[in-house]
Amino acid sequence: METWVVEILFGGFLLLMLIGAPITVALAGAAMFAFLAIEKNPIAFVQIAFTSVGSFPLMALPAFVLAGALMEAAGISKRLVDIAETLAGPITGGLGAATVLACLFFGAISGSGPATTAAVGMLMIPAMTRRHYERSYASAVTAASGGLGIIIPPSIPMVIFGISAMSLAPTAADVKAHGEFASLSIPKLFIAGVLPGILMALALLVTNYLISKRRGYRGMAETWSFGEIGTALRKGVWSVLAPFVILGGIYTGLFTPTESAVVAIFYTLFVGLFLHRELKFRAVLHALRTTTGSPGAC
Repeated sequence: METWVVEILFGGFLLLMLIGAPITVALAGAAMFAFLAIEKNPIAFVQIAFTSVGSFPLMALPAFVLAGALMEAAGISKRLVDIAETLAGPITGGLGAATVLACLFFGAISGSGPATTAAVGMLMIPAMTRRHYERSYASAVTAASGGLGIIIPPSIPMVIFGISAMSLAPTAADVKAHGEFASLSIPKLFIAGVLPGILMALALLVTNYLISKRRGYRGMAETWSFGEIGTALRKGVWSVLAPFVILGGIYTGLFTPTESAVVAIFYTLFVGLFLHRELKFRAVLHALRTTTGSPGAC
């Protein structure tokens, strides 16, 4: 590519950002400037843009974001937090540990880091500050744990990466050199994220324990209450089952990652409307508005 075309591309993007254009408009506008500068037909630009987003796997992105918003409204995230709190029990820094566990569970449903951080943080940051955790530490634990949402499958960034890689057809040399890994499979990407995600969660739990011990953040109870654990699990059994339904369906081949996102939506609607009976029509509309108006959801 000519140097002047690169200058137009990045210069146009920076100019549009400086005048306050949304990032999507800045990206599209800069690309259009560069396209016109090399005297290409503008109709071809539209066709390329449509082809790029007209991908069936891309439907998983808004579907997972919508599923995450509905889970918060349906009480699933609250029940996951309750389970995590009872499991943390008397452990030093128990609320911090509960935050990590809750993000681990919720990330395995929503596939979104920001959605995980928002859903869990809304409940856990006030709870930690009430038990004399510093607000800065409570926010840091939640933000760090929310990152599990992009590692633990299903992961929206992994879907994007898989789609991008699959759009680049491998050459015969690639296939000969790398075999099946020349083209990426989204389910295989999901499987590859399981162990790193668990290791990250363990590292966060250990770090939280060491910091909490130094700062004197005590556990939530003197001993584990198996009665409370049983109650929390009984109330949140449908919340805990959600990751197994979604991931189990993918790994057993019952449905594709894209279809799993739609399954997550209908599972959440069923649980929220008929089992928990907490999901209201107004909350569903709010979740739809949040999904369509949230550019940073992944």
